[in-house]
Amino acid sequence: MARSSDRRQQQIARQKAQTAATARQRKARRRKQFAAGGVAVVVVLSTLGAFLGSKSSTTKSSTTTTTVPTSTTLQKSGIVPPAVPLGATLTGATPCPAEDGSSARTTTFASAPPTCIDNTHFYTATITTTKGVLTVQLNPKVSPQTVNTFVALARYHYYDGQPITDVRSRASFTAGMAFIDGSNQPGFAIPGEIPAKGTVFTPGALAMAPASASNGIGGQLVFATFDQAADNNQQVTPLGIMLSGDATLTAMNQLASESGKPTALVTITSISVVQSGAIPG
Repeated sequence: MARSSDRRQQQIARQKAQTAATARQRKARRRKQFAAGGVAVVVVLSTLGAFLGSKSSTTKSSTTTTTVPTSTTLQKSGIVPPAVPLGATLTGATPCPAEDGSSARTTTFASAPPTCIDNTHFYTATITTTKGVLTVQLNPKVSPQTVNTFVALARYHYYDGQPITDVRSRASFTAGMAFIDGSNQPGFAIPGEIPAKGTVFTPGALAMAPASASNGIGGQLVFATFDQAADNNQQVTPLGIMLSGDATLTAMNQLASESGKPTALVTITSISVVQSGAIPG
């Protein structure tokens, strides 16, 4: 009987040891799963940080949440926006426009503007459209001639009344160059300041498109929107990055068609530009 009792106790002890070992293994697996989940979260957040990293140059910290719109069935085509009346013409050297926006609307120039900005400072552009407002930080350190030209044209009200002429679903929309005389140029082109090969065109980026009749750029604006932004023309010249206006980007994206023509008329009503903080370094 004693031997039978001993064997029984040994069997119970082995079962307890086996149960404890199984519990330890399960706990270890849970720790690994949790750790893997933690790594996944860090990778996602790190990727998002890199994705939005171009916004880190702002003079004050901010948090922006962008919701990528879900895919929808696109219309085959859209509308052709009406042409825009011309403004005044400058026949001599182009002076810098008034910083307060009081210069007369001018759409034809004999020459490119002189340097009208301080290249050591950021500029903030508020682009008001019939679908909402976009606020953009301009960085002259990246593309000084292009930013200077954009600021001068904006202060001459060159873009006022200009329609959105092209909308690519989840990629971009294009504004400007729809004048009634068909010129679709300010009268001059400046050399493009093309970024290094491999530079990613990220959502919220504002750029100028190449001029049709030269190797430079002529004033047409391209605004990247969502997850297809990297597919945009890499020959554009970057101006800056959006600080706010996610709802407006979404509204613009909803105008996309398969042909690229917008499905409804949207225009730029005004653009104001002010100097902001100093560029670090």
